[in-house]
Parts: sequence; C-alpha cells; structure tokens
Amino acid sequence: MVLIDAHVHVHDCFDAARVFDAAAANFAGAARALAGERASLSASPPAYDGVLCLAECRGERFLESVRARRTTRVWRGRHGFWEAEESCEPETLVVRRGATRLNLIAGRQLVTRERLEVLALGTTAPLPEGESMETTLAAVRATGAAAVLPWGVGKWLGARGAVIARILADPEWRHVLLGDNGNRLALGPDPAPFAAARRAGRAVLPGSDPLPLPGEEARVGAYGFAVDVDLDPLRPAAALLALLKSSSAFVVFGRREPLARFVGNQLALKLKSRARPQSPVTSHQ
Repeated sequence: MVLIDAHVHVHDCFDAARVFDAAAANFAGAARALAGERASLSASPPAYDGVLCLAECRGERFLESVRARRTTRVWRGRHGFWEAEESCEPETLVVRRGATRLNLIAGRQLVTRERLEVLALGTTAPLPEGESMETTLAAVRATGAAAVLPWGVGKWLGARGAVIARILADPEWRHVLLGDNGNRLALGPDPAPFAAARRAGRAVLPGSDPLPLPGEEARVGAYGFAVDVDLDPLRPAAALLALLKSSSAFVVFGRREPLARFVGNQLALKLKSRARPQSPVTSHQ
C-alpha cells in the first residue's frame, strides 16, 4: 500500500521534525483505517510506503536546504531521530526513522498570469512564473512532470473558472490532473470540475496543502490517497509519475476542514496578509 499526500508545503514557520512526525502519524492512522478494524487494534500499522509530494513556491527550497546540510541531516522527532538519505533520483529524498520511511518528491507550485496555481510534481527543473496557463502547462509537460490544477478558495470562480473549464475541454491538455485539498470545507458538494474530470477518467489528487500558519504542519499526511502498488525504492518519483499518468483509481483517505476551522484559518490568513503583505506568487488568497 502506498499512501500519498499530493500537495505538501514546508513553510518557514514549520519545524521539519514535526512535519515528518505528523506525516508518519497521519499515514499510520490512514493505513489502519484502510486495512479495517482488525488492523486498528494492532500495535503497529500495516506496512505502507509514505509519499509527500512537495509543491514549493518561489523562494521555498526545502529539499535544496536539506541536501546542503551534508553532515547534519538529522532531526529529533517525538519518537526518535529522522535521518535523510539520498536516492537514485535528484527528484527524491528519503527520510527515515527506524522502519518508517517517507519519500519526499520534489515539485513546484507556479502562479500563472491569470492568478491560477499549477503544480508540477516530480521535477527539480526551473519553470516559469507569471506566464499564461497554456505556456505554463506546456513548460511542465516538457519536464516530464505531472501537471495538476489545485482547487483554491474562490480561485475557480468567474473568469478564472472559465480558464479551468477551457483547459479541461481541450484535448491538448488531457494529461492535466486536478487537485483537491484538505482546506476545502468538509460539508457541501464537490466543485463541478471534479465531477466532470472523473467522468472523463481524469484523476483528482487529494493533498493536505498546509497553510503558512503555526501548527499547520500537523496536517501533513492527513488528506491524500492510497493505491495498492509496489513503489520502486530506487526510483520512487519515476514510479509515482508513471502511476499518475496511467490510472485514476485512487482511494481517498482523511477528512477536509470543518466549518469552524475553515473560517478560523481564512481569518488568520487575512490578518497575516495585512500585517505582512505577501507577493502574488506565494499568497494563498
């Protein structure tokens, strides 16, 4: 079983060890839930591979900073030390605590001219910011990465919603996936593009998308999807990309936000934005 959080940020206000601890705990809980009641009574979760798909905004260089710490790539977590290990791919870094292993897959979060986000999963290649949607998607495709259009609060409405509809209707972009995230309200219907995408056999990838607020690192690994495959331990990024491009049969795990937390987070983001204005590239508004 492979458990994947398809939209992960490691913001400057996060503690890396807490990110890894949270991912391990949330993945373990998901593995038990997916395996059934008998597994939930066991002292240890069923075996799984954990994958965190990073979506680094401009200026975020978490993987790069980890690799720069050549002799001190160790973090003290709640239940032991996490240690980083290189893989055979430049797009992958593995962190391990005992038998628990997390695959960190490189990726970018880009903002287009239309102020829409595009995720490029599975690449370390430089990619353009501020270009049109079509130019951005073409650049992502050229790297071999998976292109994902992630849902965002208010971002798929009006003129921007028309851009999303145009891309989904164009056969040129049939490889483009959609992204759900744990910041969306738990109540209420799915956005209309999700249903259209699923009818067309296009995958909708869930991810936690933790906000740049203290404590949000606890959500990493809490919303994602599971697949029953063997993940190549030597080339996990390549295996993940092949999976995303060939299948839409995923099992979603975790829950999205209840109303009170959703409203509280949006207010906290507004207050943070007023106190220290963000650039259009990194804003979550």
